[in-house]
Amino acid sequence: MVNEENYPMNYKEYEKRVIELFLEDYEGETLELMMERVEAELSDKPNYIESFYGQDCFRYDHPEIFGDSCKKRFEDNRLKQTPVANLRMLIG
Repeated sequence: MVNEENYPMNYKEYEKRVIELFLEDYEGETLELMMERVEAELSDKPNYIESFYGQDCFRYDHPEIFGDSCKKRFEDNRLKQTPVANLRMLIG
């Protein structure tokens, strides 16, 4: 596990934000259904989002490899590009 003090958000904040971004396009019954699907997938794969967090932390720490944009890893548009998009592919 990474030292969460070094990053703009800790793992729990990251996980919560990824799920919020995933669910933001849904409402009503569809929202409830998608919330159930997320919960079911994450109970089956409890480390799924954590792996993206570790990857983003690594990139954040290495501007010499990934450039200055690596400090934007925790911004909403970046979260939508990778963890949220992958969650969409996983859940449907």
